[in-house]
Amino acid sequence: MKSSTKSIPRNLGTADRIIRATVAAGVALLWYFNVLTGWWAVILMALAGGLLLNSLVGRCGLYAALGLSTCKIPPPSGNKFP
Repeated sequence: MKSSTKSIPRNLGTADRIIRATVAAGVALLWYFNVLTGWWAVILMALAGGLLLNSLVGRCGLYAALGLSTCKIPPPSGNKFP
């Protein structure tokens, strides 16, 4: 029996993913060395977590909402998302 699960197409290119992961790592290092403290640390670490997640998954919800893509791979023709 075939699985009918549809994959979500990627919309982040390699350079975009590397930049996001680098920024997330930079924020994490600033937190680790106590350069970022207090509420700024909490807010920026949450943002860094989102950037890292986007980088690992290869998909950005904001890009999808705006219809943007930096990925060179075209989305599969069978998956049409609004």
